[in-house]
Amino acid sequence: MGGGPQSGMGFRFGMRTEGARRPTLATYRRLLHYVTAYRAQLGVSIILLIVSTLLGLVYPQVVQRVLDVGLKDPSLLNGLIAVLVVVLLVRAGVDGVRQYVMAWTGEHVIFDLRMSIARHLQSLSLAFFHRRRTGELMSHVTNDATMVHDVVTQTVISVIGQVLQLAGGVAVIFVMNWKLALLTLVVAPPIGFLGQYLGRRIRVISHEAQDAQADAFAVLQEAIAEVKVVQAFTREEYEARRFHDKLLVGLAKSLERARLAATFFPLMGFLAFSSSIVVLWFGGHEVAAGELTAGQLVAFLLYINQVAGPVGGLAGQWTQIQSAFGAADRLFGLMDTEPEVRDAPDASPLPPARGLIRFDDVSFAYGRAEVPGMPDGPGPRVLRDVSVTIDAGRTTALVGPSGAGKTTFVHLVGRYYDPVAGSVSVDGHDLRRVTLRSLREQMAVVPQEPILFAASIAENIRYGRLDATDDEVEAAADAANATEFIERLPRGMATIVGERGVRLSVGQRQRVAIARALLRDAPILLLDEATSSLDNESEYLVQQALDRLMRGRTTIVIAHRLSTVERADRILVLDVGRVVESGTHADLLALGGLYARLYERRFETDVAEPSEAATAPPRVRIWRAAPEAVGEGGDGA
Repeated sequence: MGGGPQSGMGFRFGMRTEGARRPTLATYRRLLHYVTAYRAQLGVSIILLIVSTLLGLVYPQVVQRVLDVGLKDPSLLNGLIAVLVVVLLVRAGVDGVRQYVMAWTGEHVIFDLRMSIARHLQSLSLAFFHRRRTGELMSHVTNDATMVHDVVTQTVISVIGQVLQLAGGVAVIFVMNWKLALLTLVVAPPIGFLGQYLGRRIRVISHEAQDAQADAFAVLQEAIAEVKVVQAFTREEYEARRFHDKLLVGLAKSLERARLAATFFPLMGFLAFSSSIVVLWFGGHEVAAGELTAGQLVAFLLYINQVAGPVGGLAGQWTQIQSAFGAADRLFGLMDTEPEVRDAPDASPLPPARGLIRFDDVSFAYGRAEVPGMPDGPGPRVLRDVSVTIDAGRTTALVGPSGAGKTTFVHLVGRYYDPVAGSVSVDGHDLRRVTLRSLREQMAVVPQEPILFAASIAENIRYGRLDATDDEVEAAADAANATEFIERLPRGMATIVGERGVRLSVGQRQRVAIARALLRDAPILLLDEATSSLDNESEYLVQQALDRLMRGRTTIVIAHRLSTVERADRILVLDVGRVVESGTHADLLALGGLYARLYERRFETDVAEPSEAATAPPRVRIWRAAPEAVGEGGDGA
């Protein structure tokens, strides 16, 4: 079924033009929003972190007393060592509990984030998925969310711990010896400047690397999804080269990020620990002059390590945080995308429908494709001033050349798009004034190429109504003429059909899809009939199932077969976006217009293929018109 991009909404997804943005308070707040639900666990983690930091600050004090006093008094030395062991054991226990609590919190936060992304994706309009590639979207849910996950579960609490350790260490060294403390902190300004500059650069490069990786995965996903076509045209090497070229862009960006990090970390480490050399030199003179004890100097050096460690650690983790914010930008860019079709603020549920559908002066145009340099706005009109009423409980067939607007007509009934002018109503209710859920719950859809989930046959049929019993599922399968092939399968209803139903034939997939629609038991049926590619026996079984499905429902069918057209209660002939003819098969033939010409083309084709017509089962005459005559395979609009 055709569709067109709707870039007229001014939509630019992926935030590729915003890669150089600095982190904003809004980004911080939005990430914190997912953490606030676990405030208690986060509070416990912070308390345990404070306890661990304080115990870490005790360690150099004990070492100082060991050197200054314990070496002169063996009994006191034993007590000091015992205290040191207890401090380290308690700190290890506190750190273990803290790490588990923080990991538990982080896992729940990322679980909530992924669920928010998944729910938002499900809420987006059909036009969005016509614009975006599946592989790129999956990259957001996997790679981007994982980067944010790593920061939430590990980096954030580590940063808090290092900040506390840095603050405590600086306070202690100033109390111990302010002159040595000033010498220690002289390197802080250049470290801060480098951290800010290089961190921002790494953030930009990380954003670009993630975009390139998403493009590469999109190419790979397409090649895997269409592997049958790839192999049929022997394009394995071509697809491998496409993936290679896209992956190479990401590799270049990742290596650029690695080069920056390789420069950044050693330089920060040198600056951080160079202060220890200065302190050792100056403090050694102080000890020699009797102004400082050896124990005090060693304790001071230990505190410097506690200060220098967080400085270097914060520098490295700053780059991780920058990369995570690049991923967060992309995630929030996705989550900020508004569905073009959504419930109005005052929308109300659609009452149980009889199925009277009315188009009042409806016009529709898809948005222009998002091509650089193209202005935003609607494209050419696909439907023009269509006014028609479809009676409840009757079958209406849509016929016309490819591109006439048949698929678009069906899309508007399901409100996958909204008209740019006029209105579509069901039982007098404007579709824009009712909730989408209540509308679509009263519709069943059988697409031209039925797509099944990689689950069992029973689960695929039950998808039509999740609370259906096993007996109801089996009854739907029987009514869809699916029982005969299901019983031949080794596991029957429990047989897994594979991704997109690849383990079943086309005819079997169609019968499962019809069973799913039968189980839904909706008053309105949207049907893109597709039987022309089936063998005669499968076509006969599918048509029987369709007859049962259409009985008593308001059915709109994009017709590819003559038998369907002949039996329809009404035929709408579309051409260039307008309903140019309307009536029964006999009426339209008598009219001698477009429908009659399409019928004549079919007649000439049947004469040219007498053997095929002779072998077809009863009631299965195939309309073999030229594709441009009846739009076989979809109308492309």
